[in-house]
Amino acid sequence: MSKFDHLRGVPGARNRLAAQVWEGARVEEGPAEIPELAAVAVPDRLRETIERHMTKYPDRHSAVLPALSAAQREHGWLSPEAMNQVAAVMRVTPAYLESIASFYDMLELEPVGRHTIYVCTNISCTLRGAQDLLEALSRATGSPIGGSSPDGEFRLRSFECLGACDIAPMASIEGQYRGPLRAADATVIVEHLRAGEPVEKLLEEKSSGFSLGGKTGSSESARESALLFEHNVEPELHRIDVYERLGGYRGLRKALTEMDQDSVLAQLEQSGLRGRGGAGFSMGKKAGFLPHGPMDKYLCCNADESEPGAFKDRELIHRNPHQLIEGCMIGAYAAGASRAFIYIRGEYATEADILDAALAEAEAKGYVGDGIMGSKFSCNLVVHRGAGAYICGEETALLDSLEGKRGNPRLKPPFPANQGLFQGPTLINNVETLSNTPHIVVNGAKWFREHGTEKSPGTKVVSVSGNVQRPGNFEVELGIPAREIVYGLAGGPPQGRRVKCWFPGGSSAPVLTEADLDLPYDFESMAAAGSMLGSGSIIVVDDSVPIVSVALRLARFYRHESCGKCVPCREGTNWTVKLLERIDCGEATPMDLDVMASVQGNITDHCLCVLGDSMAAPVSSMVAKFRPEFEAALTKLAPSELPVFPSKEKPAISGAS
Repeated sequence: MSKFDHLRGVPGARNRLAAQVWEGARVEEGPAEIPELAAVAVPDRLRETIERHMTKYPDRHSAVLPALSAAQREHGWLSPEAMNQVAAVMRVTPAYLESIASFYDMLELEPVGRHTIYVCTNISCTLRGAQDLLEALSRATGSPIGGSSPDGEFRLRSFECLGACDIAPMASIEGQYRGPLRAADATVIVEHLRAGEPVEKLLEEKSSGFSLGGKTGSSESARESALLFEHNVEPELHRIDVYERLGGYRGLRKALTEMDQDSVLAQLEQSGLRGRGGAGFSMGKKAGFLPHGPMDKYLCCNADESEPGAFKDRELIHRNPHQLIEGCMIGAYAAGASRAFIYIRGEYATEADILDAALAEAEAKGYVGDGIMGSKFSCNLVVHRGAGAYICGEETALLDSLEGKRGNPRLKPPFPANQGLFQGPTLINNVETLSNTPHIVVNGAKWFREHGTEKSPGTKVVSVSGNVQRPGNFEVELGIPAREIVYGLAGGPPQGRRVKCWFPGGSSAPVLTEADLDLPYDFESMAAAGSMLGSGSIIVVDDSVPIVSVALRLARFYRHESCGKCVPCREGTNWTVKLLERIDCGEATPMDLDVMASVQGNITDHCLCVLGDSMAAPVSSMVAKFRPEFEAALTKLAPSELPVFPSKEKPAISGAS
C-alpha cells in the first residue's frame, strides 16, 4: 500500500499533500536508493518506450510523466513493481516517482477496474444533467463513485472538466469521449464494455467529434468569421497533403526565406495579436522579451486546456493540427528557439495522437527538425502529455511539470522569458495564439487588423456551453455584441427560460448578467464591465438554476485543483467550500456571507499564482449580484423574512484561516 493512499479521492487532498510532502524540489536521489537495472525485470516494450521518451529531452527527468503513463498501461496501475521498473530504467528513486504520481489525477497508485469511465461533472456538464448520468453509471457498473466495481471490471470517477462542454453531459470511456449522454445510456455502455466491443462502435451517434457550431441552424443576424476555422469542412484537414493543398506551410516558408527574425517579430507585434489563453498580452512583445544570443531558448505551447467551459483548443488540434505545428515553428523562429514543446493535457488522448501523427508527417517533409526547408534554422518539436492537473495550465507550473517535477507554480520574477524551461529563456503561448501566426505572416499585420477592434484585433474562437440550445465553438470578430454569440449563434437558453448570469471567459471570470449581453465582446469591454474575456469561454446559466449551487460547484473545483503551495489558496479555497456548503444546506447565518467575503479578500492578490483569485473573483461577483438569493438560502426563508443587520453592528472579521 502506498503512503499516499489515505489521501486519494479526499476533497482537497492534492493541496494538503503538497503542503506536507513536497514543495516543488526534486527528491534526493542517493545512489543506493536507485534500483539496479540488472536486478529488475523490465518488459522489453516498456523499457524501449521509456528510453525513447528519454531521448526527446535535454534532461531525462522530463520523461517521467510519459514513463509513468507507459508503466500504467503495462500494469493497469502504478504498482510497486511498476515503480521499480521505471526507476531502474530512468535511474531515479521510486520515492521520486511516487512524489510525482501522487500529484496527477490520471495516475493510479492502487489497483483499478479494467475499464475506466470518467464522467465530467464540472459546471457546464452539471447544468445539463451530469450528476444523473454519473449515478446511473454507478448503478449499472456496481462501482462506487471514485472506486472500482467488486468484480474488478470498472473504474468509475467523477472528473473535473474534460474539455468537451459542447457534448455535455459526457464521459471519457477508455480514453475516448462520448456525448451528449443520458442516464438511460448507462446500461448500454456497460453491456457494450462487458462484451469487449470497441469503444469506437459504442453509441456511434454520441461521437467525440465537433458540431459546426453556428454554421448550422444559426439566426441570420448571427455573424461568424472564418480564419482559423476557414477549412474546417474539409474532412481530411489533419493530413499534411490536404493542409498543403489549402496553403499550409506557406507562412513558415515565407518567414524562413523572405524574412529575418526581427521582421517576423515586428509583424506579430504590429498585428496586435493578443494572447488567446486568458491574459490577453501582446504575443509580439512577449516574444520580443527573450534575449538575443546563442544561448539555448525554448518555445512551449500551452495546450493544457483545463479551464471549465474551454474546449476551443481541442477542436483546433483535432481538426487542424498542422496549423498549430506551423505556428509553433514560426513562433520558435521569431523567438530564436531551437527546441519547442506542445504540453497537451493528458485527457486529450485522441488529440495527442492526432498531433503525434501530424508531427511525424511534418518531420518527414522537413518542416520540423534540422535545416528546416533548407534554411539555417533548426528546431525540434515534442508533444508532451500531461496527466490530469488544472494547475499545469499556469505557465510556470507547466514548466515544472515539463521538467519532471510536480506542477507547482514558481515565484516570479524571474519570468520565463529570462529564466524558464531548463533555466533558459522561454516563450509560452496558447494553441489559438500560435495558430494565428501563419495567417499573419502570409497576409500581413494590416490585414489582421482589419478584423476585430482597434485594441482587440482579429477573430476569437468562442466556446459556448451550459444552458444554451446549440453549444459549440464559434469563430467571431472581436467586438461583436455578446448577445449575438449567446442568442444568435448558440440559440440562447431553453425555451421559456432567461439568462440568469454568464461567465464571459471561463469559470475564473466574474459573472455578468443578462443586461450585459449587449456589450461588445472584446478584451476592453469585458474588463470595463468588471469581468474578463479570458480564454473566450462563455458559460450560460439560466434562471432555473440556484446561484448558490453554481458557486459551490465552482469553489469545489478550485479547492480540488489547488496545488497547495501557498497558504491563501490552500486554506482559502477550503474555507470557501465549507461556507458555501453551510449556506446551501440552510445552516448558515447572515454573518457567514461577510466571513466568506473576508476569505475572498484574503485570497485576492495574495497567492503565488492566479488560481486562488480565479475562484475568489467569480464567487465574489455572484454574491454581489445575487446577494438576496444567497440570503434566502441561508435559512431557506424568503428574502423578506430575513433579519436585517445594520452594517455598523456587524462583527469585524479578521480572517478565516
